[in-house]
Amino acid sequence: MNTTDLMQLMSLHEEAMKSYREAVRDPSRIVSPAGMETLAGLGISPVFLYDCVDDLSRYGEPAADVFVELGALRILQFRAESDAKPEVPESELPQKSEQHRGVGWLPRIIRKAQCFLEGSLCSDVMYGCAGDRAFLKEYGATLPDFLIVVRDSGGNPDKALEFLTSRRRR
Repeated sequence: MNTTDLMQLMSLHEEAMKSYREAVRDPSRIVSPAGMETLAGLGISPVFLYDCVDDLSRYGEPAADVFVELGALRILQFRAESDAKPEVPESELPQKSEQHRGVGWLPRIIRKAQCFLEGSLCSDVMYGCAGDRAFLKEYGATLPDFLIVVRDSGGNPDKALEFLTSRRRR
């Protein structure tokens, strides 16, 4: 990941925060047209930027550096992929109540992470929402760290659970 990309992500987040404080509540207008072009060139959805800014403003997280880390992981995937993936509607995601080895939310957050990395997560759903953050906090895990585990394991739920339980013991 190059420094320019990281600086662009931070700058876009700052611009979006300023717009949000000025009562802009439209993801397609949260940054300037040039900012929208930059987001598109990086493979980042304006809705994801907006959701991060909205949650930070309302709930105090995710912080700007978390947005940058998540964005950096998406950029790497975007640049490695040759073709776009179709959007995955919320109805095709695992339900919040679905479990893997008795752990609720795990199948859903794994699939959301995969879709985020692919750029196929529907605009009605956020990887890193309050539910995801609460789930990961139970294990002492972060959104970027979990995203890396999902990426590196191909979404293997046993590997994700192994990661989470190893974090919990710390």
